[in-house]
Amino acid sequence: MIFEMNTPEKELSLPEKILRVDWKNPIGKGGQKVVYMAEVEGLDHPLVLKVILPSADSWDRIKREVRAVTCIQNKNIPQIFDTNIDLVTNHGQKVWILEEYVQGQCLRKVIQNHRVFSLSEIVNFLDVMFSILEVTEQHNIIHRDIKPENIMLDDDGKYWLLDFGIARHLDLESLTLTNAPFGLFSIGYSASEQFRNRKKDIDIRTDLFSLGVVVTEMIKGYNPYLHEADNVLQVIKRIEQNPLPALRIEGDDQFMLAKFLKMLGDNRISRRPGSIADAKKIFELVKPTLQF
Repeated sequence: MIFEMNTPEKELSLPEKILRVDWKNPIGKGGQKVVYMAEVEGLDHPLVLKVILPSADSWDRIKREVRAVTCIQNKNIPQIFDTNIDLVTNHGQKVWILEEYVQGQCLRKVIQNHRVFSLSEIVNFLDVMFSILEVTEQHNIIHRDIKPENIMLDDDGKYWLLDFGIARHLDLESLTLTNAPFGLFSIGYSASEQFRNRKKDIDIRTDLFSLGVVVTEMIKGYNPYLHEADNVLQVIKRIEQNPLPALRIEGDDQFMLAKFLKMLGDNRISRRPGSIADAKKIFELVKPTLQF
């Protein structure tokens, strides 16, 4: 292991298979987390090493994030190769996670660069996301943070879903206070049952809402709920009172895809598909109506 002098990370106990970490040039920082490139014995491609100093409030969520990614095996979710999470006994110790590296751009940057997504690209994106959410649903996990910042488009044109930091494990006790007026959410992408902290209503349909908003943004180039909004309360009001806007998509002459996206992002949870299997069945009926 090659350590740089005077780096706080030198106190970490890392396995010998990690040959080198570029401590001087972190590729990402945010909150309690710093991300570095790492070289690992036996691999001809780099991985990322995430180093986290948890707070008392985030400790359980970090453990659940690792649990979620470890149990969900999907080719479009970066896999965890190793971690010390089981050896850390309290939030005063650093956690490290060795994870698959995705070379590319987050969907936010792609949209900001005014990418025009073709019909085939939109269909492929939905197929990928359904394949991911089908697995998360099987494990009773709701991502709860599907947004362009958490979706990567790699250099080979493959989509990835990242960051299970606020995922809801339906088979575990919720970490959010039941009497809290608001749950954890990303403004403009979360359904009302999520930001209103209606725990009993949160299920896979909550992620379908976010997916509908993201695809709408890919097509229009902006989030209709956030566009020219003055404050958070205005965004919340829009989500609860206004449906997603009508879409005109080249090749969707019968407007079946547009209607399907409005169904996914319907502000009434009962109007969304009840499961990923239901969503996929409807989507397969939509596909033959499209002109590629």
